[in-house]
Amino acid sequence: MDPSKKDKAKAEPDPEPEPDMEPPLVSTLTKITDPNNVFYTDENGVKYRVCLPRSGEHLKTAEANFMSYTDDKGVYKEIYLPQGTVKTAWDHLENERWDELAKFEPYTGQGYTEDDFKAFEERLKRRREGQEN
Repeated sequence: MDPSKKDKAKAEPDPEPEPDMEPPLVSTLTKITDPNNVFYTDENGVKYRVCLPRSGEHLKTAEANFMSYTDDKGVYKEIYLPQGTVKTAWDHLENERWDELAKFEPYTGQGYTEDDFKAFEERLKRRREGQEN
């Protein structure tokens, strides 16, 4: 890009929005003093806080432990997925094996344990080493 054009573009003010344009998704953004904690208010006045891990911190990860579906009778179900069972449950869902999905424990907000995070990390490590697909 021609540097003179770049400077000129920077000097021009932002164009006024069209009257029928949607307001921006983030209507107000406070000055960021801590890049790991951002606060903003949406167009409805709802305030949000976004917290990111600090540099060098490891974000804990695990497979999803919850699935919801509607069975062949039209009944909505929520099931708990122990670590390592997402692929199996998804296969049952895709192939409409409702009796197999019914064998999973109901989801009651079981949450995650440190063992869940460790198990996921181990599976990820094996996958990276080509020992698991």
